[in-house]
Amino acid sequence: MQPDFKSMNHAELRAYPLEQRNNSEAFHALMDLLMADPDPKYYSIDELHLLPQLIEERRKAKKQPDH
Repeated sequence: MQPDFKSMNHAELRAYPLEQRNNSEAFHALMDLLMADPDPKYYSIDELHLLPQLIEERRKAKKQPDH
């Protein structure tokens, strides 16, 4: 029996396909989640120096409660 992927939070949905590598349904659910981001940001190798700043910003954003 498959779990309800729509009820999983992002961390659970990222972890599940790693635990169940042969589960294509889990993989597709994860890809649907990743592709749902309306404005993904891509960086070039020339912007690698920004990585520490981006990681810190992401950590701060995760600590803030959702509104």
